[in-house]
Amino acid sequence: MNDLAWWYPVIAWGVAIAAFAQCAARAMPRPIPPWLPVALGCVVLVPVAGMPIGRWLHGLGQTFSIPFLIVILDLVAAPFLARPWLDAAARRAAVWWGAGASVLLYPAALGLGRFDPYALGWSEPGVAAAAAVAGAALILAGNRFGIVLLAAGVACRLGLLESDNAWDYLVDPVYGVTALGNLLVTAARSVWRRAWPSAGTIVAAAIAIGASTAAADLAAAEPIPRDTLDDQWEAAAADLARRADRGGHAELAALVRGWRLPEAPGRQRILAIPGALITPDFIDTPEEKAIWDDFVAARRTRAAGLFALALEAARAHAKLPTRAERAQATAKPPLAQRSTAAIALLSESLRDDPDHEPARKAGSWVKRDGRWLWPETAKRVDAGDVADPDRGWITKSQAARPTEPRPGRPVAWLSDHWKISSQAGPEAAAALARELELTHDVWRQAFGGFMLEPADLERAFEGRSRPVSHGPFAATLFADRAAYVADLEKLEPTIARTLGLYWTPTRTAYFFPIGAGDDDPGASTIHHEAVHQLFAEMRKTSPLVGERCGFWAVEAAACYIESLTPTAFGWTLGGRDTGRAPAARERLVDDGLYVPLNELCGLGRTELQADERLPAIYSQISGLADFFMNGEDTRYREAFVEYLVRIYTGSVSPDTLARLCGTSYADLDDAYRRHMARP
Repeated sequence: MNDLAWWYPVIAWGVAIAAFAQCAARAMPRPIPPWLPVALGCVVLVPVAGMPIGRWLHGLGQTFSIPFLIVILDLVAAPFLARPWLDAAARRAAVWWGAGASVLLYPAALGLGRFDPYALGWSEPGVAAAAAVAGAALILAGNRFGIVLLAAGVACRLGLLESDNAWDYLVDPVYGVTALGNLLVTAARSVWRRAWPSAGTIVAAAIAIGASTAAADLAAAEPIPRDTLDDQWEAAAADLARRADRGGHAELAALVRGWRLPEAPGRQRILAIPGALITPDFIDTPEEKAIWDDFVAARRTRAAGLFALALEAARAHAKLPTRAERAQATAKPPLAQRSTAAIALLSESLRDDPDHEPARKAGSWVKRDGRWLWPETAKRVDAGDVADPDRGWITKSQAARPTEPRPGRPVAWLSDHWKISSQAGPEAAAALARELELTHDVWRQAFGGFMLEPADLERAFEGRSRPVSHGPFAATLFADRAAYVADLEKLEPTIARTLGLYWTPTRTAYFFPIGAGDDDPGASTIHHEAVHQLFAEMRKTSPLVGERCGFWAVEAAACYIESLTPTAFGWTLGGRDTGRAPAARERLVDDGLYVPLNELCGLGRTELQADERLPAIYSQISGLADFFMNGEDTRYREAFVEYLVRIYTGSVSPDTLARLCGTSYADLDDAYRRHMARP
């Protein structure tokens, strides 16, 4: 026996004990230091009667295979890394490999059937070659578990185990039992959810009976409840703030205390998400650096928990309600899907940890030079284009020869997502581009559930999809209002009454410059028309949006974005005191003017725009947008976004909204009145 083979079980048992301790800690009410599980694992090195404890444990008969060891080692190392090495796709592959190999091997090895596949492990190349082919296929598919299988083949060549059989390098009983258990738990999650303990308890019990260590964390870990995550964060933040206070680091203490998001009742939070985690300039002493590092670690722990909740929400569309949930039907959301909740949790996780790779990939970002970018931006970076503050995105050759704009000729300005033809010069184009890009980022958080069907969103959150590019969207910026009216009158006879326009047939948004006198359209108009464009072009939609019915919601969603309000953490949307909602309240409460939803949802675009009550209706729909997005504790937000999907894809009918909300229009009318009448 070589030295490697002698020490392998010692190391493997040390990693297993560390994994057990780490998972068991998840069931504890307070977090433990990340180094403690590793320290416990080192116990296997303590000699007893001249031999390390790990060798005595090896005498129990359990030999850990290479894939299982790498899986639990990745789990142990995760707290010290920005993210686990094995992503969600690799962990799923690990589960299926362990389950499939154990089903193929162990029943026959125990006497079921006439052929024992274990014998194939002695042959050359046999099982090892099959594993190598599987590993190569996974690597070509971009799955890191393929590297694990190739590592098992290398270990077999080196004789790392005390066995010469290839099967022992690829699977072991503990690995097989826990992989099968993961699949069973996943399949029965909706029925057994309340009966199963936490991931830590599962792993602890598995090790105690010789069935598993940390592999239960691969596919079936129960997310930590939101309240528990918040409590853990508060405890960690309080301790960090006290350390900063004791060291006289007031600025750092204030940062830690102010990190948790404030409540925003009656509003939708939109979070500013940086492209990378940046250490503040005032962190300049070893003590501050240590506190900052612990602060970042606590944020990353919370981000991982939030993303687990986001993944659970993304999967909600496929979850059958339990008996208890069916008995409390009035308390559950009208729709089973929770796409908007998943996106909100995703955004929170990225605020805590901008480098959380699974969350970034779920949100369609890609990484370039240490920063996370939208796919459209990454393409420009890959092409070597340059972001010029005076000219937008330009090629390297254009950057090498500065040009002056020619009088009377439109300027082509390319931002991340828009191609702007500007008759008002580059400065006005740059101002327009900033507002358009802001609208894009806000829309992705506010209405991101609109872009994908729930099953597609689930695949994105599980890492089973690729980022999709959108745009560039087209926009035209006229020199002034007169040019705007003169050019667009042929498209829209009432253009003189507008401050901006998105015209579906040309797939172009039209504006005149911000700051153009008393008729300044303002940023809210840009946001309004850009939202129309994003809804129309971010997924495949019907060219006859809202023509038959439901057109009010198209305008309501655009009016809702006008309530965008800056905050310390980003922005908020909605609120009965922002945007056009105060006018809606005045129309309803003071004037008693209200068009019932039963009537409103039956109006198509032409009927609505010809209605003599149109000014009052526009006020009302702004209030309705706030109600459906934020009222009743966001009870109808998911239904409203799905209603927009049905309108834009041409599958809407007059009663669609009531069916999605699970109630009658009369009840929704009453709920809206209560929402607007609250002091």
